[in-house]
Amino acid sequence: MLRVSALVAPIAANAGAVVDEAELIEVARAVYAAFGDQDAIGGLTRAQLADACAEVCSESAFQSRFELFCKLGMLRPHFEKSHQQRYVFNPTSAAGLLVFERLSERGGVDELVTLLDRTRAALASGRATVTEIRNALLQARRMMTISADELLRMVVASPLSELISERKHHRHAALMDDVFTLNEQVKDAFPALDPEAYRLVVETQRYVGAREQFVGRLLDEGAAARDFSLLDPEEYLEAARVASLDELAEVFASAVFDPPAPWLDPAVVAEGVAGFRPRAAIRRRPPRPADPPPGPDPMLRVEERAEAARTRRARAAELHLQGRAEVDLTSSLRAAGWPGLATILVELLAIHADPDLPYRVRLSDELLVEPDGPVTHLTPVTAYRLTEPLEQAVELAEEADHG
Repeated sequence: MLRVSALVAPIAANAGAVVDEAELIEVARAVYAAFGDQDAIGGLTRAQLADACAEVCSESAFQSRFELFCKLGMLRPHFEKSHQQRYVFNPTSAAGLLVFERLSERGGVDELVTLLDRTRAALASGRATVTEIRNALLQARRMMTISADELLRMVVASPLSELISERKHHRHAALMDDVFTLNEQVKDAFPALDPEAYRLVVETQRYVGAREQFVGRLLDEGAAARDFSLLDPEEYLEAARVASLDELAEVFASAVFDPPAPWLDPAVVAEGVAGFRPRAAIRRRPPRPADPPPGPDPMLRVEERAEAARTRRARAAELHLQGRAEVDLTSSLRAAGWPGLATILVELLAIHADPDLPYRVRLSDELLVEPDGPVTHLTPVTAYRLTEPLEQAVELAEEADHG
């Protein structure tokens, strides 16, 4: 509220021109929100505005503020007619609320930064006149002088609480760089204004020095009072990254802690472990039936199927041999094509792997390539019969050596 009062002081009629209670400003904010959030096309009535302000003020307070808003032009009739019951919000008042909000959060130095930005943009675009730039430099320099004097006064005379509340209004790390950039632009565009630009640089340096003294006293007082709210989150992060263990421990050197006490005793821990330990499931073999199940023996059926398969393969081998002891099956496989070749070759390999059958298969190392044939790539295959047990034993020994 003090900043708002100082803002309107140059145009105030008397000391009571500005409200001194924060709740009264909330009425204006509630009215502003009503026009911005509701369907206010055609305006809002007095009753609608009263409902919007019911949570922030009493009925009598609203009536008093409503009359003031109408008198000062914040609320205007939708049509300039007598007994008009619908009102609209003045956009100038909306801008004023935004200014008050920014002033309370950022302070007057933020307006100075905005002035510097506008001046640099005007110089960059080439639209600025020498008179406009001279006035901007003059206003910026005066603002720097006043802000520096205020900070030096607070360093000497203000308590820690006021320093803390004022700290957020002087966080402009790039202010010096902005002024240097503006100085270079003025020197290039209007060399005659170089003295005024230089004076702005001098006052900015004085303001930065005053801000350093202000922050120095703030940190000294805060360290003595152990007020950790003075540190920004980034400062906490920097301390955690670069500070040593002893430096971090020094913060709590004089702090008093209660002695540590275990939350759980061994008995409670053992009970918890027993309660959360999964129980091992014991799998028991089912009892053997007293009598075999009715019907044929399933293993006998498996053996019968295996014997039938062996007989079928033996017949297939004899069909390939046609009574001969050895036969070249390459032509037969080529004529079978694909996938008949794969079926025949799988059967031959199964015959070869059966030790109870006296038939074997020999695969050549050659590779026959026929791009236009039924099979493009083929290895010569020979099937033969083992006629003597000795020959069969030699064959098995050779296979073992190759394996």
